[in-house]
Amino acid sequence: MGALKDPAFIRRGRMQSISKWSVVAATALSLATLAGSASASHEPYPLDWGMDVKRKEVISLTSTGTGTTVVDNGTPGRGVGDQIIITAKLFRRGVSYGTEGAVCTRVAAQTTHCTGTFSLPRGQVTWQHLQTTPGGAPPSDFDLAITGGTGAYATARGHAHVASISESGGALTLYLVH
Repeated sequence: MGALKDPAFIRRGRMQSISKWSVVAATALSLATLAGSASASHEPYPLDWGMDVKRKEVISLTSTGTGTTVVDNGTPGRGVGDQIIITAKLFRRGVSYGTEGAVCTRVAAQTTHCTGTFSLPRGQVTWQHLQTTPGGAPPSDFDLAITGGTGAYATARGHAHVASISESGGALTLYLVH
């Protein structure tokens, strides 16, 4: 986790520092973590949207970041086009449950667009998210859109709610219909 305390990235051979918030925000946007127990009664959006749903599933995970790389694209320094690449290990009830990979791209001064994949034992779940946050402020609770998947999640849709964030991991709940 030393990289999270003193993050840096390489741009054309020279090292540049990035703010701790940039790493925390990127990690937060990519977290595939769910803390504690979750139930449909706690989620803000109903799982049944009037569709013919075969299966509803709530998955609670926690994550530990395994890598964060920032790529300074475009104009040198923080700006549109910069990317943050994140990897994490996923846990369910304290037991290893999969991995996660995500890429966040800065699309405006205070806005990032992230896409990611949770690789779970029964398949993969893909997601995306657009987050606008005042400079220097960590994001509060937010939702990710579930965009699809593979294996048991081939027809997955729904959302994930990120409930808590820290430099080393976070909390997130997946609300899936498939």
